[in-house]
Amino acid sequence: MTTTPPGLRAYGFDGPVDYIERITYDIWNLPHRDLELIRKYYAPSTAIHLDAGDLVGDEIVIANTHARLRTYPDFHGVIDDTIWTGSEEEGYRTSMRWTWTGTDTGGTVYGPATGRPVTFTAIANCIVHGEVIVEEWLGANPLAQARQLGYSHEDAVQATEYPSATRVARPSFDFTRTAEGDLVRKAFTNALEGRFESGLYAADCATAFAPDVQRDGAGAVVEWATGLRAVLGLLTVTVDDQYSLPASDKLPVRVATQWRIAGTGPKGPVEFSLISHHHLVEGRVTAQWLAYDELALAHQGIALPQPATAA
Repeated sequence: MTTTPPGLRAYGFDGPVDYIERITYDIWNLPHRDLELIRKYYAPSTAIHLDAGDLVGDEIVIANTHARLRTYPDFHGVIDDTIWTGSEEEGYRTSMRWTWTGTDTGGTVYGPATGRPVTFTAIANCIVHGEVIVEEWLGANPLAQARQLGYSHEDAVQATEYPSATRVARPSFDFTRTAEGDLVRKAFTNALEGRFESGLYAADCATAFAPDVQRDGAGAVVEWATGLRAVLGLLTVTVDDQYSLPASDKLPVRVATQWRIAGTGPKGPVEFSLISHHHLVEGRVTAQWLAYDELALAHQGIALPQPATAA
């Protein structure tokens, strides 16, 4: 017999936003940081999918967190937004975008302590059943971290190991298409494939291409997409998951999308994941945040140029 997982209110949480944001702060932020909670909210079988390779289980999350805190003892995160879908009965999918800061006083895989501050962003897409995260896709850019610490593209590649041919883990479920999601799909896919439609982007659209690369203007979107095609050639763009929230008094329409992008690099076929948040106002994209792993591309011999202009 199949039973549906219980929701979150039975565990003292007021829905998915309260759940994912509260456990994130309780686990990783001072003054009451508690890494033991990872064992409560992640299972031994939880898979966290990254282009660098999957992490499986609560214990490796704990080990990686200890390593991060040795580097950045003053680690502090702020959640920028959470987009979600689902219900108490079926479970939830959440897309949480957050920014953390820290000072490198403990050293990294790239080298000894630099004393430099870092600002880092990531988007985590989680599947929540009961009060447990059972699967997660993480969009993060460690090459941006290396740049802020003063290391080069080549330094970062030499200090790390990645799969020789990344293959993106695909969700085992279908998603429901919406008009808002279709607009984002059309706007972003067309931009990636060289068919940019100015009517789908606000002229002053703000884009975070990486934690340390943020530009205003639709021209920056064109520049980034042109650079991507220059190194990967003909692109295949697939949406693996997508959901949205309607506009409110304080926020516009928000759309979370999990993309899979494929092309051909100097070492052969390339596939990478990208998670995005988009804001829509009057049928146009007014802001977008892109979370993907530049270092995974660097290991495939690809130096992706970031936009230098705003237009």
